[in-house]
Parts: sequence; C-alpha cells; structure tokens
Amino acid sequence: MTDSSSSAVDKLDTDENNSNESESSPSPPSYAVFEDEHGNLVNPALNVIWPMRPRRGRYSLKEYREQKQRFQKHSEQQRQNKKYDFKSRKQSKGQLEVSHSHATEQTKDSSSSSIYMPIKMPLMLAYMSSSGKIYNFGFKRHEFGSESFWQLDLSGIEDREQPLFRSMSALIQYYKSLVIDRGDGKTEIFPVD
Repeated sequence: MTDSSSSAVDKLDTDENNSNESESSPSPPSYAVFEDEHGNLVNPALNVIWPMRPRRGRYSLKEYREQKQRFQKHSEQQRQNKKYDFKSRKQSKGQLEVSHSHATEQTKDSSSSSIYMPIKMPLMLAYMSSSGKIYNFGFKRHEFGSESFWQLDLSGIEDREQPLFRSMSALIQYYKSLVIDRGDGKTEIFPVD
C-alpha cells in the first residue's frame, strides 16, 4: 500500500524526462487582507470579509468578547476555589490529628488531675418560618423495652402531645408532609408566628 502511494507522489514530482527535480517552490498567497475598524479581515480586490459577523446579537464580535471575558473570570474563580479547598482540607486534617492526639494523651494518662469529658451536643431540628424567623426544636427519646421511639418537642409553642416515631427518617417525613394554612396564603409546617 505504501509503495503505490509513494510511486504516485514520485510521478507527480517528475517532469517529462523522468527527473525528480522539482522547479516548484513555495510561493506567497496571491491576495492580501487588511483589518478594518471592527476587527474583520477584508480583501477589497476579491470583495471578501471574514468573518461575516453581525453588529449585534448572539454572533457579534462584542458578544464573543464578553462571553470570552465571562469564561476567563469563571475559570479564574474556579482555580481560586480549588486552591482554597485544598488549603482548607490540609488545615482541617491537621486540626483533626491534633485534637485526636490530645484526646488520646488524656485518656492514656489516668493519673492526671484533668477530667476528660466528651462533648455532648443536643440533637435539634432547625426550622425557618415563612416570615424568616428561625426556630430550633429538640427531640425526646422514649425507651419502651428494647425499642426506642422519637418525638419532636414542641412544648414552647404547642401544648398537645406530638406523635412517636420508630426512626428519625419517619419523623422527618411526617413533618415534611404536614402543612398548616395560616389563612393569608402562607403555609407553615409548625404552628409558629
């Protein structure tokens, strides 16, 4: 296959006497272009303008330049965010290692006078009303035999007892499906405001 293609090229390069000397040399193009004030390349002899862009709209040069600037800003912001995320990961990893080693040292040394007490944060449900106020509701855990049940504590806003649920996901699904119409077109999940 390569022999036939190379012989075809050789035949094109040879002259009448079968000599391989080629008298052709690279020549410059036979036309010239100039740039006008709008950034188009113009050849007045051939009456050609490239690119033919509209002055306004999606394909105009102005829109193209604005889109290019937006893309450059967006890519620069992404690069900055990646640098920030990488630094914050390093910092948080270092903080975790330090706090872990500190806690391990305290538990190993039983003769020290400091008392190691684990931090206990209460589990809360955060809710923002339609007026923009934020409420935090606590949970009650009830033990019946070997099973535990969860209940939302609305004692600050409603007196009636709330239902019990076997899992937190069931509790959340229940309150997501419950909507209270306030009468003024706004709805709430909890009886607040």
